[in-house]
Amino acid sequence: MTVKPTTTKWHTIGQLLTGLVLGGALTFGGLALAGKLKPPGEPEALVALAQTVEASDRKVDVMLERGDVSGGIAALESLREIPWPSRERGGDAAVQLRHDAYGRLLRLRLDHPQVDAKTGKQLLELADEGLGREWEQLDPNPFTARLLALRGEVLEGLGRDDDALLLYEQALDMNRDLLDEVIQEVGR
Repeated sequence: MTVKPTTTKWHTIGQLLTGLVLGGALTFGGLALAGKLKPPGEPEALVALAQTVEASDRKVDVMLERGDVSGGIAALESLREIPWPSRERGGDAAVQLRHDAYGRLLRLRLDHPQVDAKTGKQLLELADEGLGREWEQLDPNPFTARLLALRGEVLEGLGRDDDALLLYEQALDMNRDLLDEVIQEVGR
């Protein structure tokens, strides 16, 4: 029996998407259980935000499965227009959700520069907008680490290698801290 290439392709994409969703859920769940996600001042703000981001993510997934990168980027761009709750109002999880959404948007823009092309300066502004001012106050998390690394990638593209290296090191430090936490938990 031979497997059709398209069947294998969809199976692989399905596995990837399942892994991404499961990884995100396990990360959030693990951070919550470890007490790393501080409870927000207004839980309803976080719930509404999480629902909005989840619906947008599903829409983007469908568009990307259909090969509509432009539509996926447009859907993520629409998240830039929503009022993101502050850290005080939505807690660390709200900031991490923003980092996740902006990281996904920036990754798509970097991987598909021909779609609604943006300059390096515009991509840097996007990364800065996504990071916000409070990112340094957060405990290490994969979403902030990823957005920092993506900002470094943009800076590298702009020829600012020293600035890029600093961000890559910050992202790597965050990921090391996360790995150390996991190793310590496994060792208990």
